Amino acid sequence: MNAKLNSLVFTSLSHFSVDGNFLLFPVLLTYYAGIKGLSVFVIGLMPVLYNLISGFLSVYVGSYADRVDRDSVILMFGLILNGLAAFVFSLAFLMNGAAYEFMIIGSVLLGVGQSIYHPIGATILSHTFGPRESASYMGINGSFGSLGRSAFPPMVVFIAGFVGIVLGLQVIVIYFIVAAVLILLGLRFFKRKDYQYSLPVKQKISTKDDSLEGKVPFFLIMLVLLVFLRSMFISVTTTWVPTYLDAIFNSKHLMATILGIAFLAPVLGQPFFGYLTSKFGGKFTISLTSVGLVVFFVLFLYFSRGFAIILISYTFFAFFAYTGFPVLMGYVSQIVPKEHSTRANALVWGLGNTIGGSVGLLLFDGLRLFASMFLSFTVLLVFAIVSVFLLIYLPSREKLEKS
Repeated sequence: MNAKLNSLVFTSLSHFSVDGNFLLFPVLLTYYAGIKGLSVFVIGLMPVLYNLISGFLSVYVGSYADRVDRDSVILMFGLILNGLAAFVFSLAFLMNGAAYEFMIIGSVLLGVGQSIYHPIGATILSHTFGPRESASYMGINGSFGSLGRSAFPPMVVFIAGFVGIVLGLQVIVIYFIVAAVLILLGLRFFKRKDYQYSLPVKQKISTKDDSLEGKVPFFLIMLVLLVFLRSMFISVTTTWVPTYLDAIFNSKHLMATILGIAFLAPVLGQPFFGYLTSKFGGKFTISLTSVGLVVFFVLFLYFSRGFAIILISYTFFAFFAYTGFPVLMGYVSQIVPKEHSTRANALVWGLGNTIGGSVGLLLFDGLRLFASMFLSFTVLLVFAIVSVFLLIYLPSREKLEKS
């Protein structure tokens, strides 16, 4: 395979694995809740922990990766940590007396493992395909992340139904070891120094004040803030909708079926929105997805009655919500010079997407002490609505072309 195809195939395998494993704990939460003596409030703090670790570390991972130029090794390390997290999570079922300790250790491992892929994967694709084409290919790559989110929940639930949750998690561990080796071998060709793309003048905003050497440009700050608020809401839905559905249907199989089908929608949505980002610019696509996810979650939460309507509304919500990789990373590749791309990716994805998610999860967990899950979802939805109004601060395609 040539370099471009190699980069797409093996970053897609990594994306499939990492995003799939991100939904592991939300599914496990429904199993942990059944262990006597464990507090759902304390268990709910674990996603806060691994999101915080992932968000803060991703900024440093991005800076480190920019310096050392060893992306395949770093990606392999991240996948191994994801596998180790699944193994440690399984120990909580075997030794209930130390369940919290194993959850904390597993969350630390998961947070470190999850911090690695997105800034590095985006950088590999932006280097090999160039800034003009990378958003479209990030969409294809992102569709495999969505496929992972679609595959892992039903896979874990149905394997657990046959061999138990502990052995089911060992299957995940073995998978990650194999995937890590494949990715190391498949991406060992990639060295950043071999790619000398520079952004076209019309796609840059490159004044002295906008340099990433020093203060962060205003438009990037507003993008991070927008993503932060939006992610406060999206991460809550990712983590707690499985529990919400399990309570509605009293069936883990129906819950897993809805998640599996709904997360197939972004498999098509990510390349579609990646294409729109390349065609019409990042602001247009961020606006479209931000409004769409709000509208369809309102339908899901307030107007859904019965399995079919819940499935349809949540599927359309997933179609708009889980498109961040090609839309956000593609937008960054259009407006930030490539020598700062991983740092900018890490700010948007790590600080905005992941830390924002942690804050949202912490707020939701606190609300659940005295409010219903329905009301807690409503409060977090307000933050997604506020994020829509911040779109006015993002530079439009026309402004980029004039700069």
